[in-house]
Amino acid sequence: MEPIKKVDLEEVYTVNKQLGTGRFGFIKLAEHKQSKQRIAIKFFPRPQTKQADFVREYNYSFFLSPHQNIIDTYEGMFQSSDDTAFFFVQEFCPRASLREAVEATNQAGIGEANTKKVFAAVLSAIEFMHDENLVHRNLKAENILIFDANDYSKVKVTDFGLTRKVDTTVKYLEYVNNYHAAELCDTVVNEKLVVNKSTDIWALGIIFFYCMKGKFPWQKASIMCKPYWEWEQWLKRKNPALPKKFNPFSEKALKLFKKSLTPRFKDRWTAKDMRKCLAKEKLLKSVKRPDEDYYVMIDTASKSRQSAASTSGENQEGGAVPTEQGKRKSTLQQWISTTLTAMAEISEQVVSARDD
Repeated sequence: MEPIKKVDLEEVYTVNKQLGTGRFGFIKLAEHKQSKQRIAIKFFPRPQTKQADFVREYNYSFFLSPHQNIIDTYEGMFQSSDDTAFFFVQEFCPRASLREAVEATNQAGIGEANTKKVFAAVLSAIEFMHDENLVHRNLKAENILIFDANDYSKVKVTDFGLTRKVDTTVKYLEYVNNYHAAELCDTVVNEKLVVNKSTDIWALGIIFFYCMKGKFPWQKASIMCKPYWEWEQWLKRKNPALPKKFNPFSEKALKLFKKSLTPRFKDRWTAKDMRKCLAKEKLLKSVKRPDEDYYVMIDTASKSRQSAASTSGENQEGGAVPTEQGKRKSTLQQWISTTLTAMAEISEQVVSARDD
């Protein structure tokens, strides 16, 4: 194993502001005094960090870094001269994370063209990892870095602290977040899990939705969460109505969701399958131009009220009496309205009971 070298930080680097924090450490912007190059230093505080965990993350980061869409990690494992932290050095991203880029759109999303650019890069990186039998296990918008301000032409994946080999057994220690697959949301702390590529595919499906819509499809992939429950019911064909938030997507995009956000992890696509779909297909439904045919929704309830008012006026002025057919029609409309309202209330109570 490569030795861990002791380094006097103040002699070699000018350490500046903190760029971010993670489960195992934090990252600071720094400048290498001799070369004047701006870099990012990832610190792992001692004694909280086991040396084996630090070495594993460095090894995975350095091994994967030759890929063009994975953050560069420079050679060398280090320890501060005062023994307060382990650290290694990576390239500095001058712009923002994907999370910051999406948040700047005010929940509008970054658009289809930019989403395709981001995913071409990310899927290339994840396909490379999976080919090496490695699973990222912590894919999220914060761990995807955007190096240019406008065109998303340089995108890289970072943070390999949870990366493990396929079929490795690990203890589940993470808190549940927006990106976790359904099978992870059903686990408890310290439960043993077998590492599988499909957890990355689920996270990619969530990130795809987040890029396109500017928000997450649900907070937690559990039937106790109403938006996810509605999605699962549609997947299982127990409810024919597609959840409204998925309506703007094309049939091919819906297929991508069905093949990434399915609770049956063995049925999920590979990164290569996702890449092929995104490269070729339109992701959003076509919007008709103003000069094309269009449909107008008629407010039948308003028309009924106007008709009733007109009939009442005729009765007052001309002595006209509503016909029997009109009465039956009015009664039928009232019955339909009452029934639909009752069904909506019952449905809401059922979902509310599930949420509780």
